[in-house]
Amino acid sequence: MHSILIYSILGLSLLGMPIGYALGAATLLALLYADRFPLILIPQQFFSGIDSFPIMAIPFFILAGNLMTAGGINQKLIRFCNALVGWVPGSLALVTVVASMFFAAISGSAVATVAAIGGITIAAMKREGYPAGFAAAVSSSAGVCGPIIPPSIPLIVYGSALSMSVSDLFLASATPGVILGVVLCGAAYTISKRRDFPRHPRASKGTASRCAREGFFALIMPVVVLGAIFSGIVTPTEASVLAVVYSLAVGLFIYRDLKFSMIHQILCDSAVATSTIMFILAASKASSWVIVTSRLPEALSAAILSLTTNKYLILLLVNLLLLVVGCLMEGNAAIVILVPILVPLLTKVGVSTLHFGILMTFNLCLGLLTPPVGAALLLGNDIAEEKLERSLKETLPFFIVGLAVLFLITYVPSVCTWLPELLKK
Repeated sequence: MHSILIYSILGLSLLGMPIGYALGAATLLALLYADRFPLILIPQQFFSGIDSFPIMAIPFFILAGNLMTAGGINQKLIRFCNALVGWVPGSLALVTVVASMFFAAISGSAVATVAAIGGITIAAMKREGYPAGFAAAVSSSAGVCGPIIPPSIPLIVYGSALSMSVSDLFLASATPGVILGVVLCGAAYTISKRRDFPRHPRASKGTASRCAREGFFALIMPVVVLGAIFSGIVTPTEASVLAVVYSLAVGLFIYRDLKFSMIHQILCDSAVATSTIMFILAASKASSWVIVTSRLPEALSAAILSLTTNKYLILLLVNLLLLVVGCLMEGNAAIVILVPILVPLLTKVGVSTLHFGILMTFNLCLGLLTPPVGAALLLGNDIAEEKLERSLKETLPFFIVGLAVLFLITYVPSVCTWLPELLKK
């Protein structure tokens, strides 16, 4: 039964069917092939896939990100970052990465980060003579910080799938997210200096102070939201509502760039984005039920453990699998499908679910830069209006440094676990 499901998902996806529909259709075909399960299981599993309190955070974080963009908060973040690092070679590339890290700390989404930050900086880079492909590559790669730096929508999905503490997952992802941002800045700086990309004059103290004052409420938003989560005052779901309220208050009454007339369209756009993710999660839950019922996880564990019981080799094999899956499947769907398959195997060799959650999310997020799915790269490329092959070539150095961070996360688990363990003492 699981073979029908897997082949159907791959086949339908390669034919261009949206991943949510492909998962639902493949589940139906698998159940019809088995001919021993009632089809009422499909809507039941669909409902079960989204009947979760932590998942309620997803629409609110999406809405908060859209409110930030409409309220001009992203522009103030960019101006502050320009004052901070605008004087170094390739300043706009570094501004893109740093601003994306700040924006990621509220939106939790790579696509939202690329749209909000790259939508401004890509055009600016092109005007200053940066190659369009490089501009798309920097913005797309920086957008990967969105699902890694907390709050993270994929980590909410992972935590919901295993009934884990989402707050612990957020704490564990903070250090890898910052490390990724730093190495992306390093890569952007190295390339920019070698190609002699332009830099801006160093901002005066007065200009820097003014940008800091203008961006103050945007800059402290991650502190407010994440501080409330990590201190235990609110749950991640409640923090998502706090993010929406904060975005509304700042956009409407402090910056006044957000108008009441804009809110209806923002709500509609957020509802469409939410419904897409929710349908994928619902369909993924149904397909993962088929996988578990067919006892594929046990068979896979037995097969791999018969070859090797070395934890480090198994982690290497799992990473290779996830890199391939990330090229072919939307990350949230992959998490729901693969968690019941891979977690039993990795727990047998001593890998904690907390460590694996960060590893899995980080790995699948790199898939945002790899076709044919590659949502972040495709969006950045569309904004830059460049040929995909050129943007893909420019993305390669950033993808390689991302792989280096993935290797670090995989084989030095304390990079992920030290902060949750420290705060629990």
